[in-house]
Amino acid sequence: MTGNVNRPDEGGGAGDGAELSGVFDMIITREPEPPLGDLASAALTGGRRLRRRRRAAQAVGVSAALVLAVLGVSALSGSASGPAQPVLPAQSPSPAPETGVGPRPEPREELTPYPEEPVDEGPLEQPGPS
Repeated sequence: MTGNVNRPDEGGGAGDGAELSGVFDMIITREPEPPLGDLASAALTGGRRLRRRRRAAQAVGVSAALVLAVLGVSALSGSASGPAQPVLPAQSPSPAPETGVGPRPEPREELTPYPEEPVDEGPLEQPGPS
């Protein structure tokens, strides 16, 4: 069905359409139209403002995501190794004569030869735990 208002077959006469058109003309002439230049410039200004806000919000969001990513990677890789310690020169271990661990003593230049005949001095004593 079409939206034609002036159809004589639906009970409305040609006078009804003219009357309705007159009412619309009266409404339009009563209120002056706002100047289009002000509306268009205000809409453009508002659109630019929204675009700037969105770009700023995106920049802040991307920056925050990058900072969190860098902190997360550094926390995961840095926490396992701990803080860096300075490298110190190696120290020679101190001798521990009681346990037998440590550097070997320097041999003496004078060595006593084994006796040719074994000397029987009794049973050998085993060193026990000290």
